[in-house]
Amino acid sequence: MKPATQTTVMKIKKLPKETRSVSVGIFVPTGSAFETDSERGLAHFIEHMLFKGTTNRSYKEIAEEIDQLGGVINAFTSKEYTCFYIRVLKDFIEEGFGVLKDLIEHPLIDPEELEKEKSVIIEEINMSEDNPEEHVFDVFMENAVEGSFGKPIMGTKQHILSYTRDDLLRFMGKHYRPEKLIISCVGDVADLECTLDEDFIYKEYFTDAQAHATFRFKKGLDIVNRPIQQSNVVLGCELFSLYDERKYAAYLLNDIFGGTMSSRLFQTIREEQSLCYNISSSVKLFREGGLFTIFAGTSNNNAQRLLDSIKSEIEKLKKDYITRQELNKAKTSFKGSYMLSLESPYAVMVKQGIDTILYGDYVPEDEIIAKTDSVKLDDIVQIIDLIEPENFHITVLGDIKQINW
Repeated sequence: MKPATQTTVMKIKKLPKETRSVSVGIFVPTGSAFETDSERGLAHFIEHMLFKGTTNRSYKEIAEEIDQLGGVINAFTSKEYTCFYIRVLKDFIEEGFGVLKDLIEHPLIDPEELEKEKSVIIEEINMSEDNPEEHVFDVFMENAVEGSFGKPIMGTKQHILSYTRDDLLRFMGKHYRPEKLIISCVGDVADLECTLDEDFIYKEYFTDAQAHATFRFKKGLDIVNRPIQQSNVVLGCELFSLYDERKYAAYLLNDIFGGTMSSRLFQTIREEQSLCYNISSSVKLFREGGLFTIFAGTSNNNAQRLLDSIKSEIEKLKKDYITRQELNKAKTSFKGSYMLSLESPYAVMVKQGIDTILYGDYVPEDEIIAKTDSVKLDDIVQIIDLIEPENFHITVLGDIKQINW
């Protein structure tokens, strides 16, 4: 798969399906990874502010109109994209889309509401920092990944408090230009007029300035001391970008090693050794790089034993690799979970939007299944050879002062 090429017109992607509900998302191909040092948290801040009123609707009216339809209107910000979406019954899609497009075309970004929303976002940051399972990932990313991909999506409190209306509008002028947006529609949408008028209220801020994301991994060890009962651990090493065809082997290896309840990590460290409640591995691939990570939490006095056990499992994997039976089971597991994850119009809408941002078009499920089926044992070995404990970055958050790896 190759990166998407830039276009000069808005992309509208429809995938008709016989369903009672319709999901429509407006995708902006930017997230926290495309922010400069003076823009940290702006993509997420704008996500909040677009719900705080338009020239046509107050924030209360936005919520009331969708609630009256029995629908959902929401948004999310990631490192690489932002999405604003609605889910409604097909009978109400025109009314629902009218509200959604109004958020993008005519946001007020009222200065008084902006100041109020700063407190909301700071409370969201506080909530994240108070959740050790969540915060340890943010610390890991910030320390293990130099460059914009390592920065937290919500930014810092200092950044949030400093922003003005012009800061948000300048960011929107750079990233919310009509030709950059993607509209993804799934459900009974064949006759839906899902276009934007392009007479955006902030068009005077439009600019051709380009944004660039950076990803540089570094190994290391961090300890964040907190007086809590458990030590939460994230550790990982560098992989490759999502455009690398080796990703299918990486996904299968992840299922075998730590991605499922029957995986090696879960069965050995949780079920046999009873060292933790949660343990899992994951493969996180971005446009500019990728990571293989492991997460677990255990009592502070078991933290070193937990890390030793994880390292032992990695060493076993590197010594003996995997069996053909494990590979075949992983293929079946991956195909099943992947297809089940796309049962709803919402899930397909999100996939279509993200695929269009990353690859230029929807990537058919059959293509992904075929490439997964084609993975051989030698392909898995290549991924295992990349997982070197000496190249790991380890982050531990808990009531602990020293750890060895």
